[in-house]
Amino acid sequence: MNPRSAILTHPGAVVVGGGIAGLVSAWELARAGVRPLLIEARGYLGGLIARGTVGDVDVDLGAETYVVRGTDTSSIVEALGLTSVEPAGSGARLYAPALRGGWELRPFLRDSFLGIPAHPNAPDCASVLGEAGVRRALKDQSMGGVGMDEAGDTLAGFVAARMGEAVLERSVRPIIAGIYTADPTMLATDTVAPGLRAETARHGSLAAAVAARLAAAGSRRTPEACVVGGMFVLVDALRAAIEEAGGTVLTRTGAFAMARAASGWVLECGPTKPGPTSGAEPVPAGPAVSVTTERLVLACSASAALRLVTEARIPGLVPDVIVPEGAPIARLTLAVRAPELDDAPVSQGLLVAPAPADERPVAAKALSHLNVKWPWLADQLGPHTHLLRLSYGRLGEAELDVTVEGALRDIRTLTGVDIAPEAVTDHLLARWNGTLPPLPPEYRGRVRALEEQVRGLGGVALTGAWVAGTGIASVVSHARSGAKGLL
Repeated sequence: MNPRSAILTHPGAVVVGGGIAGLVSAWELARAGVRPLLIEARGYLGGLIARGTVGDVDVDLGAETYVVRGTDTSSIVEALGLTSVEPAGSGARLYAPALRGGWELRPFLRDSFLGIPAHPNAPDCASVLGEAGVRRALKDQSMGGVGMDEAGDTLAGFVAARMGEAVLERSVRPIIAGIYTADPTMLATDTVAPGLRAETARHGSLAAAVAARLAAAGSRRTPEACVVGGMFVLVDALRAAIEEAGGTVLTRTGAFAMARAASGWVLECGPTKPGPTSGAEPVPAGPAVSVTTERLVLACSASAALRLVTEARIPGLVPDVIVPEGAPIARLTLAVRAPELDDAPVSQGLLVAPAPADERPVAAKALSHLNVKWPWLADQLGPHTHLLRLSYGRLGEAELDVTVEGALRDIRTLTGVDIAPEAVTDHLLARWNGTLPPLPPEYRGRVRALEEQVRGLGGVALTGAWVAGTGIASVVSHARSGAKGLL
């Protein structure tokens, strides 16, 4: 089929971008009876949710979980007939400096949220924080409104103000650095932990707020969940649902320009091809078609969305947003035949605490034992065969040369298991350079101002991780809200 002939010229809505934000936006519009046209400039859908095959097994190469917060994501999973589960195993570990020197492998604090303890006087807190750290953390119970002002705008500032440096340095910072690839001094509290400051004020302490969150989670051992089969299953299901409802989904199709029109919005859309370098934005590959619509969702990357908005030269709309640069992230997934891993020495996996490069025992920042974490992967592997994923890349550091040999050295240090190179039956390296930028409070303020300007135009919405914040749950909630606002 000629890609130009497949582009509808008068759809009920146009969604630019086929990541999870765009797919959810198009799904929300389609289920309301609007037949959207979704265009994605790259050759695949899902954005940071991506499928790869390692050892003849399909695995998530990017995001593999979502935070169970509210019902915006879980209700989509249920509506699509899918099932989600929390990670298996006995919980994640933290490889971090010990109180008395050296490095140690320890569990996350048992009753905690993002490393913030609900019970700072619990035995496991004492062994991690030390006596002085526990005494300081307990002061949180009588601090009143401390941290509700500007000092608590960043997660680091909020935690340090309420519970002290020991909680921040020995528990929160290592976990945040591993999950968000950014330091908590650069992350807005209300983006990483929406509602936590308000809950602290309501319950009288940060510890009580965390305890209330854990109680609300009920029997869930972790706030994370994954769609059975992999998060990429959700991408496939969303596309199928959009098309079954009469929508159109096109890849290798981009929006080159946009402009206001009497009937809404006009976009110039056409075929695309890969950019000049790996990871670069796709570029036009043929003539464009004019598409007119009453509803427009810009769910593409920040660079593409800001380019479209800026070049449209709409009076009163002046984007004042510069997106911070993210870390050079690399993920190496290995299929190995190693009976020594049958006992799962690190359970589902671990995070490596941040430290100066010359003080870190390993180059990796995380290790996941995937077939322990997700049982459906174990069901597809042969005896004594395991899937391990190592993550690399920290904010402010240069891109690493990731090799199988280096990964095996890290595995030996982190698990105690020595895997011979010939035991590696398959491997796949995926890079996500710059895709998880830190979003500090000042940046969030500029984005909110831009959202208000765009919303005032009528018939158009901005969404995506650069607007909503990092994490599938945040992106999904924002995308659904934006799409509903266009109905």
